[in-house]
Amino acid sequence: MHLLLPGPTPIPEAVQKALIGAMSDHRGTDFGRVQAQVLDGLSTLFKTPSAQHVALMPSSGTGGLEAAVQNLFGPGDTVLVVEGGLFGQRFGEIAQAHQLQVDRLQIPWGQAFSTQAILDRVRSASYQGVLVTHNETSTGVLNPVEDLADQLQQLDRSPLLVVDSISGVPSIPLTVDHGIDTIIAASQKGFMCPPGLALAALSQRARETVLQNRPGRFYFDFRPYLMGRLPYTPAISLWYGLHAALALLFEEGAESRLQRHIRLRNMVRAFAQAGGFPPLVDDAAASPTVTALRVPADVNPHDLRRRLVAQGLQIAGGVGAWHDQVIRIGHVGAVDVGDLWAGLGLLAPHMPHPNQALAAAAAAMDKSGGDN
Repeated sequence: MHLLLPGPTPIPEAVQKALIGAMSDHRGTDFGRVQAQVLDGLSTLFKTPSAQHVALMPSSGTGGLEAAVQNLFGPGDTVLVVEGGLFGQRFGEIAQAHQLQVDRLQIPWGQAFSTQAILDRVRSASYQGVLVTHNETSTGVLNPVEDLADQLQQLDRSPLLVVDSISGVPSIPLTVDHGIDTIIAASQKGFMCPPGLALAALSQRARETVLQNRPGRFYFDFRPYLMGRLPYTPAISLWYGLHAALALLFEEGAESRLQRHIRLRNMVRAFAQAGGFPPLVDDAAASPTVTALRVPADVNPHDLRRRLVAQGLQIAGGVGAWHDQVIRIGHVGAVDVGDLWAGLGLLAPHMPHPNQALAAAAAAMDKSGGDN
């Protein structure tokens, strides 16, 4: 089965082997060595001040978002949540569930947020935090988070910038040293592991905030993790898998990894545009990890996906407002040009017109060499 999903994503053989290794004592020497190397590796990848600025918890990515809200803010704090898709909305719902005062900046689906619009809000109100989505999985939009971080740092008093990059990093590099206070990620996308680990990388300012005595958290308390302790039984096998995955990530390198994902994105967009499934996001805001495509009016996206599964290809459907209009193709993690060609070859016969398949293949081939 070919997986072209925004998550879960294919798992490399080296990671698979690490996952099925012998179980070990999570308080023992062997796991302690892996624990230290994983945290050091994540600190290097996110460019945190030290390994004690990283929390790695047994949870989904959504659990990581909830943990960030619980650890950085308290009831009554006011935050600005930027909502440009389903997962931006989820971030706001989590904040509201924890009794934060939530001010929402709503962005039309398929568009990136405006840094200036966020700055205008921040200057006009007193926020403890700004919650944004780096790579909006539901729409395939990459938001200019680094530009926002740069601009917020110019303010006399900037709120904590908390970023959901669950479908972004490490396929799209993002680091806390750029002025971001907290980055949330998860194991099942660019980290090339199964679901089950949530990752949080914190700036020094965010770490100090977390270590304050904020009641109302227990399982999702970051404090023991930031002190180098594992308060509960960790997902041991997933730690071993992540250990192997980090070795592969560092071997490829951040810039090569980003360029590979850009190449895959460009191939998908060219293929789809020529084949009658136009992308919904403009080139300037297009995600390197997931692409949303509009299906023709006479095509049922759910039926299309069922037919593709029967032929050996899994892609994602639309969600939220785009549920009945869209398919999404993931090109994230352990996916290369050959993997993408195999999936696109299965999609090609389903083009609205048979003669479009050749044009689509030619357009994708033109982008397969890596030109941006």
